[in-house]
Amino acid sequence: MTATVETLAMEFGKALRSVVSAEEMQEIILRNRNESRTGICHSHDFCDANVVLHEVFLTHGMDIADEGGRDRWGSLWDDAWNLAQSRDFQAD
Repeated sequence: MTATVETLAMEFGKALRSVVSAEEMQEIILRNRNESRTGICHSHDFCDANVVLHEVFLTHGMDIADEGGRDRWGSLWDDAWNLAQSRDFQAD
């Protein structure tokens, strides 16, 4: 089964919420809503969110760190991140 952007975004939200506190998540959401620069996500202020999303990808057999991984899954990574962020990292 191929992971979809939707699935990855939801799993990322769930995973991120498992590594930061509820208060930190609220602060991430608030900072992201107030951020005027594109491409900035304040989840990095509280954890290494790249590691969190990498773990999600690994559960689907996709290792973006492998040779050629960025070429194969880079746009999926970006799309999943952006979707998760646009939905305030909701897990459902």
